[in-house]
Amino acid sequence: MTARPEPRPDAGRRYLIMSASMGSGHDGVALELARRLRERGHTTYLVDVLDLLPAGFGVGVRGIYGLMLRHAPGRYQRVYDAFGDPREGRRMIEPLVRLAAPAGHAALREIAPDAVFSTFHLAGAVVGRLREEGRLDVPTLVVITEFNPHAVWLSSGNDAYLCLTPSGQRTAATLVSGRAHWLGPIVRPEYERPNPDARPTPPAVAARPPTVLVSSGSWGVANGLADTVRALASTGRYFPLALCGRNSRLLDEVRRVAGPEHALGWREDLPDLVAGAYAVVENAGGQTCAEAFRAGTPVVIHAPLPGHGRAAGRHLTRAGLARRSDTPHDLVTALDALHPDGPARFEQIERARTIFRADGIDLLLALAESGTAGDAVAPARFGRHR
Repeated sequence: MTARPEPRPDAGRRYLIMSASMGSGHDGVALELARRLRERGHTTYLVDVLDLLPAGFGVGVRGIYGLMLRHAPGRYQRVYDAFGDPREGRRMIEPLVRLAAPAGHAALREIAPDAVFSTFHLAGAVVGRLREEGRLDVPTLVVITEFNPHAVWLSSGNDAYLCLTPSGQRTAATLVSGRAHWLGPIVRPEYERPNPDARPTPPAVAARPPTVLVSSGSWGVANGLADTVRALASTGRYFPLALCGRNSRLLDEVRRVAGPEHALGWREDLPDLVAGAYAVVENAGGQTCAEAFRAGTPVVIHAPLPGHGRAAGRHLTRAGLARRSDTPHDLVTALDALHPDGPARFEQIERARTIFRADGIDLLLALAESGTAGDAVAPARFGRHR
């Protein structure tokens, strides 16, 4: 992502959106946020916070993160837990903040935005530090892209922290008080379906068992995915499709273990696949979950990844937004409970639908334009953009 804007002759305000190329979720939110802001006549600039680090550091950070997820999940869980302590988390992230701050400050001086939106926690930490030090005098808002607002997202110095769910807002408020707000998910319009209550064809009359999408994110990170897909297919009740992202090794493994018909690589038609699925099985609790919620497709969190995956799984199941499973047998049980002839499926879909805000961008702009994070700017005031 670069800092070049899409120019508009009628441009209103200038907004900088700082994301990170860590998977596709953070960038996906940033791009959709930019689209909506441009639609309202504003100019947007997109910056990858990893590009602000000295040469090679960003690639290294991304690589270490991926290696821990794939090969050292226990270590990643310990790091995630350590970041849960605000003081310890600030100490741990301090070296990266110091490295990125000079280039971040230079970019901000060049762009001169009216406000900054961060869709990655390191980005929020960098602009928050500049705000604290008086080197940035415009509002900075953190758009949290994880359902569980972990303390690492709540770096000091920012003016507001926008959460995906009301329960997430209440959790964040324990650390940032009146600066926590419920924004709701930011999802591409392609996922919105005119009739999300349409019932899938009952298995008894379908030409083949109902399709279940098993997602492993854009990086294709999952433990035992091939065995899970094979176990699901062996029941004869569901037709699993593994979404292997850009991980060609995982794609080959699933094809070899479960059959080539059960594995997909990177796809551009994901909105159609999600909308047509009986359910989405997810392990990270990230943007794919939000997209399924928008499409009206129920979600099962299965064998969640350590750290943010497990935290999101707990958050979503407590809120009744998703079901949870850890073994293939439990997964089949969870899918059976979502049968289209029973009420549980549509109760879960309806609960998920309530986390979206029609006035989310109004809220974001009102906070950015007010230049304040205090209780004087309350979500209840935002019915229409001023």
